[in-house]
Amino acid sequence: MALLRLALSLAALTLAALGPHRAGAVNKLPSYMSACSIKDPKINECVVRNGRAAIPHIINGEPKYRVPNMNPLVIPELALWQGTSAVGLKLAWKNAEIDGLKDAEFLACDMNVTSKHTKLTFFVPTITITGKYTASGRVLLLPVTGTGPSNITVKDMKISYEYDWPLKKKPNGREHIDILNSKMTLHSLGFMSMRFENLFNGDRLLGENMNNFINENWQEISKEFGPGVADAIGEVFQLVMKNICDAVPYDVVFNLN
Repeated sequence: MALLRLALSLAALTLAALGPHRAGAVNKLPSYMSACSIKDPKINECVVRNGRAAIPHIINGEPKYRVPNMNPLVIPELALWQGTSAVGLKLAWKNAEIDGLKDAEFLACDMNVTSKHTKLTFFVPTITITGKYTASGRVLLLPVTGTGPSNITVKDMKISYEYDWPLKKKPNGREHIDILNSKMTLHSLGFMSMRFENLFNGDRLLGENMNNFINENWQEISKEFGPGVADAIGEVFQLVMKNICDAVPYDVVFNLN
């Protein structure tokens, strides 16, 4: 099994994008979000319907709920370490931009109200990660070093996000949803391309050959880095959901009647 570690500076992201912490709950959902009844036998369909309606709005950020602008999402520090028999590579970005979340299609929801566990499934046509990179390591036994502009593009990604949502009581006595044990799973992707400028200290021939080699072997390399892109999206999902649920009580997120 591939060993992948993702480092994502969400704390820095939130502080940089939204400023000082705002104490206290908001106690209501944004105007474009509707609460589903927790007793509705078709609650899954309700969540998908309401989620699809909310994506075009929430993607632009909600400072009151400490949700950053995700169109695109700018991450101060993003790093991927991959160590397997095929790839041993460290990639790091400063002020990386993740673009394409606005086009995510909410496919399905599988919610177990009794166990308080939910699985959400999405299809994302195109995700790009751009920014100034620093790389060191190897790809399929070939050494890779460099720093400069970069672009990673992933097409036709199907992912699912699972999490537990036990309730926690705040000092004011109101119950809130707590997002725990979250996991993002990459089910499939259609294509992946990577472009790194200024590889090997600007040696154009070596750099072009390496970029060509990487993209000619995209299927093998995507097995290593595809899950890392999915994990980055999963961290964003967790940030958005935790901050909204921290601001809005359980009996407002869901209609309990």
